[in-house]
Amino acid sequence: LRDLLTLYATDGDPEILPRVQSYRDYLSWISKQEPETSLRAWQEALRGVDTSTHLSRADTAAETVASEIHSYSLPTERTETLRAFARSRGLTMATLVQVAWGIVLAELLGRDDVVFGGTVSGRPPQVPGVESIVGLFINTVPVRVRLDARETLAELAIRVQSEQASLLDHHHIGLSDIAGAVGAAGSFDTLTVFESYPVDETALTAE
Repeated sequence: LRDLLTLYATDGDPEILPRVQSYRDYLSWISKQEPETSLRAWQEALRGVDTSTHLSRADTAAETVASEIHSYSLPTERTETLRAFARSRGLTMATLVQVAWGIVLAELLGRDDVVFGGTVSGRPPQVPGVESIVGLFINTVPVRVRLDARETLAELAIRVQSEQASLLDHHHIGLSDIAGAVGAAGSFDTLTVFESYPVDETALTAE
């Protein structure tokens, strides 16, 4: 996206783009990983989840339902309140979105332990220059949210973020492989996607 915006701002001049890393660097890194180790990490993270997390009912799965788009923008004041809450506790906005959806999902299903999908970049920081490699790396991995009535909202968010951070090195494992290793815990029908694309509008409009 950065390269695309740069080309847009420079009338398509490719000479201004920096040299990008080769996809072979990523493939080389992948070849040195041990999938068994990563699958054990996922099994441990989802231990104790013995049922799928589905909002849709089996008897309605075959029905045709028209898709709808619902948009909602938070007021500036509320957005700043959330940012301040996150900053003061070392949290990311993505964690707050995941925790919020976990609470909603738990309430809808009448459970205190739910799993849903989280879309991740899939770009391992161990590969130098991975942010500039051309290719599709995104992956969807399970996100587990366990509610504990003894915890405050802040404590819940901090714990969930810590649990997710411990799995960062295993984001390259495909969801089908994870599901095969963890069983029902890897079966869910909702996911969260958090997008953040800061754009320098001044640079784009500069002549």
